[in-house]
Amino acid sequence: MTKGHSGGEPRLNDQEPSILSLPGDYASPSTSPQTPTSSISSDDRHPGIDYLRGDTDARLPVMQDIDSPLDAREFFPRVMLPAYPSSTTYATSLEPSWTQSNLPRPHTSDFSATYHALYPGYDDYNNIIPNGYLLPKRVDYNNTINDNSVYLNMQQNASLQHYMQHVLRIQYLHADGSIDKLIWKLIHSSDSAREAACLLADLHRKSTQGAIGFTAPANHDVYTRIQSASVIPVTEGDAFASLCMVSYFLFSGGQGQWQAFLDSACEFSIRVLQRSLVAPDWALRLCSDSMRFIIKTSMWFDVLASATLIRRPKFLDILRSLYDPATAVDDGKPELSMMGVMGCENRIVLALAEIADLACWKDECRRAGRFSVPELVRRGQEIEAILKSTNDPDHLPEYDTEKSRRRRLTSDIFRASALVYLHSIISGDHPQCPEIMSNITETVKCLRRAEDVSTARHVVRGVVFSICICGCLTDVPQYRDYFLRRLQEQQTTVGNCARVAQLMREVWSSRERGEPVDWRVVMQQSQMLLV
Repeated sequence: MTKGHSGGEPRLNDQEPSILSLPGDYASPSTSPQTPTSSISSDDRHPGIDYLRGDTDARLPVMQDIDSPLDAREFFPRVMLPAYPSSTTYATSLEPSWTQSNLPRPHTSDFSATYHALYPGYDDYNNIIPNGYLLPKRVDYNNTINDNSVYLNMQQNASLQHYMQHVLRIQYLHADGSIDKLIWKLIHSSDSAREAACLLADLHRKSTQGAIGFTAPANHDVYTRIQSASVIPVTEGDAFASLCMVSYFLFSGGQGQWQAFLDSACEFSIRVLQRSLVAPDWALRLCSDSMRFIIKTSMWFDVLASATLIRRPKFLDILRSLYDPATAVDDGKPELSMMGVMGCENRIVLALAEIADLACWKDECRRAGRFSVPELVRRGQEIEAILKSTNDPDHLPEYDTEKSRRRRLTSDIFRASALVYLHSIISGDHPQCPEIMSNITETVKCLRRAEDVSTARHVVRGVVFSICICGCLTDVPQYRDYFLRRLQEQQTTVGNCARVAQLMREVWSSRERGEPVDWRVVMQQSQMLLV
């Protein structure tokens, strides 16, 4: 079957277009931007901009630091997030001439020739770079952009370049190179996707400058009005923007109001699958590549978030239809595989979702006074059978051995830690439980096998969920030290590893004081997203 749009694909755009309105208290600028009236020679510099010289000898504009990625809202019109309250003031290093003007598109201005960037292979394609975006040389986008021009100012150009070169691979560690073109199309066809990518890129760029005292914006300042806004996406770009904002929270430490953004992406994805009037497996096959990527990413985030929130996964019924070994027809088609997106086998994704549902069922039954231990054990054994099965239909490309091995190791770690997660639900949070101890040992073995891979950090960064579960449920000092060490190896100014290590220490301290501790409750209270 040909990948991409098909006649059977649902068309959400047939609906009456939705209009995203600004909050009522948003004040638009009272004056229009000033227009530059003089050209700049090849040796001039625009105030407020530094220049970097790359391999092509092209000067790439890099904005000087601002205090927050949200301070530059005037450069992101119709941004999906509210501005800081007007009562809060922030200093900025930008000069007035920059903050008060929107420069023309580089390839249509009077700027010097160094701004006129060309695609690699310009002579072959006879095409100039679209939309003023200075693209990295490693990606050929000549055939991916339509004729609709998107006018980007220089800060957006710099932010999008930073996103494509540095952020995208951190967001999706196991995705292959085809994701570049998918995301490039989305951010050029959707204002919300482009603005979210710019915000995320700006946050990442500033967070890597942690030595100068970067601090992520306070959640209550940034997202106070998100719950009252209409957060159900209406396009693929809107859904991708929601996923970018989930990453925004992950980059800031993994805590905050990420649930609203994740729920919106999940609801949109479920609606796409349900409106196709075919089974979920065919609906997923018939999706465009970009929509399929959004759906799979939403599925994965939903499954792991359900462990934190102690809730039934929103995609549980769909996952059962797609991946249940007893009923699903999984022929190993890449359109259905989760390996190429998140490095986890289909059956393990389903098992993690079933465990989250089992934990939710157990809590509900206890509160209602109808808890049944035999039923808990029966359901647990069914999940364990899924995890211990060896039938794996996922097809891995033979030509990409290192990436394939990295995905396989990641999946093995998820499988072993899922058994730890399962037995903590069946037997309780008892570190001396034999099943818990043996599967923690197996998880450590899998992590140690990953140390031999040249890109081992990619493996560890993708299994923070597994490390947190096993770390919280072990009393073995050597294992505790090992898990902390692996997290410390990942610690940068971006991500949630430092916060996960702190959470594990809190669980250990409570247990050593003889206090009853449920690691899931600790995570729920912390609102930690373990992705």
